[in-house]
Amino acid sequence: MKKPILALLLMATAVLAGCGGGDNGSNSTSSTPAPTPSKLLTNIAVPNSKTPAFSFDIGYTEAGKYYLADRNNKSVDVVDTKSNTLIAQIQGGFTGAGASTDASGPDGIVGVTGMNTLYVGDVDSVKIVDTNAMKTVKTIPISTSGSRVDEGCYDPDDHLVMFASPGETPPYVTFISTTTQAVVSKLVFNGSSGLEACVYDPSSKNFLINNDGTAANPDGELDVIAASSVTSGTPAVSKSFPLGKCAPTGIALGPNSDVLIGCDPDAGSALITLILDRNTGSQLASIPFGGTDQVAYDPVSNRYFLPARHWVTSGTAAASGFTPQMGVIDGTTRKLLYTVAVGTGAHSVAIDSGLGQVYVPFQAGAGAFPNGGISVFATK
Repeated sequence: MKKPILALLLMATAVLAGCGGGDNGSNSTSSTPAPTPSKLLTNIAVPNSKTPAFSFDIGYTEAGKYYLADRNNKSVDVVDTKSNTLIAQIQGGFTGAGASTDASGPDGIVGVTGMNTLYVGDVDSVKIVDTNAMKTVKTIPISTSGSRVDEGCYDPDDHLVMFASPGETPPYVTFISTTTQAVVSKLVFNGSSGLEACVYDPSSKNFLINNDGTAANPDGELDVIAASSVTSGTPAVSKSFPLGKCAPTGIALGPNSDVLIGCDPDAGSALITLILDRNTGSQLASIPFGGTDQVAYDPVSNRYFLPARHWVTSGTAAASGFTPQMGVIDGTTRKLLYTVAVGTGAHSVAIDSGLGQVYVPFQAGAGAFPNGGISVFATK
């Protein structure tokens, strides 16, 4: 039986290991110490305004730097993770905050590890940022529809990045060679209502992408694309795993063959997070926490971090009355350890594992987060 959601919230600062996962039963004992919630280390100021609200998207960390897609400032913001100070805002023709999310950019950020290179989704294009020179060095045209190129992921085995264009009709993904910096191919998702986050699985050599909905799975599915189909010139979905009433958003590979799927369902559905076996699609856990977008896994602490801008205390998705929280899930037990308060609109997350720091941007709001910026939490 699931524990009541209200009880989970009352235990937010000392939640026992039996809050969620598996059958959501509790197997904790009185001798098991409660985990200490992640401490808020600081809030980093970013130039923004209450109107329009701070518009940001995906975050990424590498080599002591945190990068954030910042639409208000039409830039990729750069934070030094040792000093936790904003050190640069990389410009380069980004669209900025448009009339809708699909008309805004920058959006997704994909880093090519060790190459000082970021691929950044924008409206109708992907832009390449040189992080040494701190400037945009190339624009790769994707479409002329006026719709954003959103989230992406990197395949280091085949030197490919994949970006989703969720606002197109029908939506599609674009594969770009990081060697030639040119478009290799596209894969159209006929019958899809949209596409979300993706990840490359080096063990199976597959791309995994969250699909908003199809006729077979109207509330979402996880689609699998073999990298070999891309390199052979015939990209295709090889299999799809149903996600129930999830409305999938973020995705993160965990230990072993685990993959965590963030969910942001429509009003009236239970707020949940799913963990699947990424090889078989079998459900390993359903955790009573949701309303998320980007999610992340930290291999050092063996924890997932999930900022949920649409969390509500009832545990049932709603259209308003949000109390944003960041859920922290144990990678081994697949259970919710605790939640901590985050700022209004928090839906993006990135982790500096070496320093044990979690980066969560937010909009202007109340309480501990009155001004838009970037919160920095400890992983433990």
